[in-house]
Amino acid sequence: MSLRRKIIIYVGISTLCMLSLLYLISERALLRNYEQMELEGLRENMKQNLLSYFDEYTNLGAIAINYAGWDDTYNFIDRPTIPANNDPYLTVNYTDSLFMSSRLNITLLMNNQKQVYFGKAYDYGNKRSLAYPSTFIHTLQTEYASFLEHSDASSRKMGILMVDKQPLIATSCPILTSDNEGPVHGTLVFARFLDTNYVQYISEKTDMPLSISIVDPSFIPPVQATTITGPRNRTMPFWTESDKSTITSFTLLSDINNKPAVLLKFVKPRELYKEAKRSILFYLFYFGLSGLVFFFIISFVLQRTIFARLNHTINGMNVIKIKQDFSIRIQESGKDEITLLEKSFNHMMTSLEQSQNEIQYQANHDNLTGLNNRRAFFEYLEKIIQQNRQLPFRFAVIFIDLDRFKLINDTMGHHIGDLLLIEAAGRLRLCMKEGEFLCRLGGDEFCIVSHYDHDSNQIEHLAKVIKEAINVPYDLNGYRAAISASIGISLYPDHGIDSERLLHHSDIAMLDVKESGKNNYRVYSESIEAIRTRRMLLEQYLKCAIDNDEFTLHYQPKLDLARNQIVGVEALLRWTNRQLGHVSPYEFIPIAEYSGIINEIGEWIMRAACRQFIAWRKQSADMPLIVAINISGVQLLQPNFVDRIRGVFAEEEVDPCHFELEVTESFAIENFEEVINILVELRNLGFLISIDDFGAGYSSMKYVCQLPIQCMKIDKTLIDQLADNIRSQVVVSSLIEMAHRLGLTVVAEGVELPEQLRILQTYRCDQIQGFLISKPVPASRIIEMLNYSDVLQVPETKLHM
Repeated sequence: MSLRRKIIIYVGISTLCMLSLLYLISERALLRNYEQMELEGLRENMKQNLLSYFDEYTNLGAIAINYAGWDDTYNFIDRPTIPANNDPYLTVNYTDSLFMSSRLNITLLMNNQKQVYFGKAYDYGNKRSLAYPSTFIHTLQTEYASFLEHSDASSRKMGILMVDKQPLIATSCPILTSDNEGPVHGTLVFARFLDTNYVQYISEKTDMPLSISIVDPSFIPPVQATTITGPRNRTMPFWTESDKSTITSFTLLSDINNKPAVLLKFVKPRELYKEAKRSILFYLFYFGLSGLVFFFIISFVLQRTIFARLNHTINGMNVIKIKQDFSIRIQESGKDEITLLEKSFNHMMTSLEQSQNEIQYQANHDNLTGLNNRRAFFEYLEKIIQQNRQLPFRFAVIFIDLDRFKLINDTMGHHIGDLLLIEAAGRLRLCMKEGEFLCRLGGDEFCIVSHYDHDSNQIEHLAKVIKEAINVPYDLNGYRAAISASIGISLYPDHGIDSERLLHHSDIAMLDVKESGKNNYRVYSESIEAIRTRRMLLEQYLKCAIDNDEFTLHYQPKLDLARNQIVGVEALLRWTNRQLGHVSPYEFIPIAEYSGIINEIGEWIMRAACRQFIAWRKQSADMPLIVAINISGVQLLQPNFVDRIRGVFAEEEVDPCHFELEVTESFAIENFEEVINILVELRNLGFLISIDDFGAGYSSMKYVCQLPIQCMKIDKTLIDQLADNIRSQVVVSSLIEMAHRLGLTVVAEGVELPEQLRILQTYRCDQIQGFLISKPVPASRIIEMLNYSDVLQVPETKLHM
C-alpha cells in the first residue's frame, strides 16, 4: 500500500475517530444530563406521592384523636364489663356513615387489659359490613403488641400493619378525656386497607399513576438503591429501573416492626430521553458533514505539499533499486523536512556497504574473543562438506572444553573469566596452522576444524599441543589461574558426513574425557557412545533402586592380629538390578557421585548399617564390633552433612561410637580446608575417623598429622607387592611405624596371601582385611564368623562363602 493511500486512510480514520469521540462525548454528556433530569423529576414525583400517602396518615390520625380524646369514649371503655353491640355509644358514634366519610375499614376499642370492647370491619368501597376482625385483633396482639402500648397521654402511633398478607395503614391512640387528660384507660385503633381503591385515590389526588405490591419481610433492596426523604424526615430506600420507553421508580415502605412490607411503584414515559436521542442524531449529522468537509480539505493540502515531493524522492530510490548502484544520489530540492530526508538517504547510501560488512562480521564472530561463532562454524562446516563432494578430502572436528573455568569464573568474578577466555582463545590461535578454522561455540567451549591426510596422528598431535598450551598457568591482572582442557575429536567422514553429527560425536568424546578425569583428548568411537549410553541407563535405574529395594549391604571382616579376633566389619554396597543383574560398585558408584544420587544412597547405607548393628546386638549383646562405612567426597561436602548424619543416628537410636567413617586419602587432601572441620565435628559426635586407600594418592604426612583421624588403612596396591618387592616392604614398614608413633591404628587392605600376613605380623600391623580372612559376606554370616575362636584356622571354604 502506498504512503499516499496510507496517509489518506489515516486521516480518514483519525477524522472518523475524532467524530466518533465527539459523538460519544456528546451522547454521554447529553444523555447523562437528560437522565439526571429524569431521575430528579422522578424523585420529585415520588416525593409528591409519598406526601399524599403520608397525608392519609395525618388524616387518619386526626379522626382517631377526636374519638380517642372524648369523655364518652373514656367512660365507655371504663366500664367494668364489655358492653353489648347495641350500646347507644356504639350505635350513635360508629355508624356506617363514619366508615364511609372517613374511609375507614377497621375500628377497634380496647381497655388497658387488652380486652376488646368493640371491633368492626367495613368495606367503604362497596358499602358493606365485613366479618368481625378477629384476625386483625390476633395479629395486633401477637405480632404488633407494641403498637397497642401507650405509656402516657401524648403517645400516638401510626404505620403499616401486615394482616394475613394484606397491608393496612393504621393509627393507635390512647383513650383520654375530652381535655386529653389521663390516666390512659385503653387504646383506639383506626385502620384503612392499603388496596387498589386506596392507591387509585392517591393516584387521582396526585394525578400520577401509582401502583403497590406486597413484598416478603426478607426482601432486600438492590445494591444500586439510594434513599428518599419523606415527610417528617423519614428516609426510605429508593431506586429506579428503566428501558428505552419508560422509567420506573420504587420506594420500599416498612411496617410498624421496621420490616419490608409494601413497594410503591411509579412508572413514567421517557420523554426527556427520547428528546435527548433526537438531539444526538442531529449532532451526529452535523459532525459527520463537518468531518467530510475537513477530510477533503486535508487531502487536497497533503497532495499539494507532501505527496508530490515524496513521489520525486521515491522515483529516485527506485532508480537505485533497479540499477543496484549505491553511487547514485537523489537530487535534493527545496528546504524542508523532505529535503532533510533526501540528504539523510544519500548519507545512508554512503555508509551502507560499510555497515553491511560490519553487521556480517558481528553476525559471524564472538564479541569477546573475536573468534568465529557457532553460526559461522556451521556455515563453514556445511561449505567444506559441499566442497568435499566434488573433491574428497579428510578433516577433523576438535571440540575443546576448558576444565575448571566455571569455578574460576564464579570465585574470581566474570571479569577475570572473560580475561581467561580471551587468553585461551589467543593460545588456541597460536596452535593453529594456516587453513584451519577456529571458533568459540559459547561459554568455555571452542572448536577447531583441521584438515589432515590419511594419517590421523597429526590431529592427535595437534590435540596434545592444544592441551599443553592450555595447561600453562595464566596471569590475569595479578590473579594466577590454572586450567586444563578436555578435548574430543571426530573425523570426517568416519564419524559423520553432516555438521550436526560431527559436532555431536566430538562432544560425546569430550564428555567422556571429562568424566574420566579431564585434561586429556579422545577420538570418538562407537564404544564411547555405548559406554555413555550404559551410564545414562545406570543413572536412570539408580534413581529407582532404593524404592525398588535393589540395594543390599555385604560386610567384610577386619581381623585384629594381636588377638586373632574379628573386631570390625566394613559395610560394602551391592546392587542387583532387575534388568541388568549384578552391577559392580566400581561402575555405579562414580555415576551416583556424578549425578548426586550418592547423597540418598549414602543415607540409605547409614540407616541399613544401623539397623543391622541393632540386629547383631540382639543376637550377641557383648559383640565387640565396629562397623565401617565409606563416605563419598560428594556426601562429605554436602551442606548440613553433619546435621543429617547426626539426625540419622538419632532416629535409628544407635551410638556413633560403634561406627567408623572412612574417607579416601586423595579426597581428604584435595579438599583439606573444607574437610578438616567436618571431620572434627564428626569425631566430636563419637565416630571413629579413618583415612582410606593411604599410599594410593598424595601420601603427604603433613596433612595426615593435621587430620583428626584415628585409623590409617594402607591401600591394596602396596600390599599386593609386599611379598616380592623390597621397596614396598620398606614403604609399608615405614608407614606402620610412623602411624604407631602418631597413635593411629593401622589396617592393611587386600591381604590375600599367607606370606603377606606373615610380613605384616612382623611389622606389627594392627589389623588386616582381605580375601585371606573373608570376602564380603551377607550380614547373616558375621555372627557365625565371630563365634570361631581362631579365625585364621577356619576352613577357607567356610570363610569365603
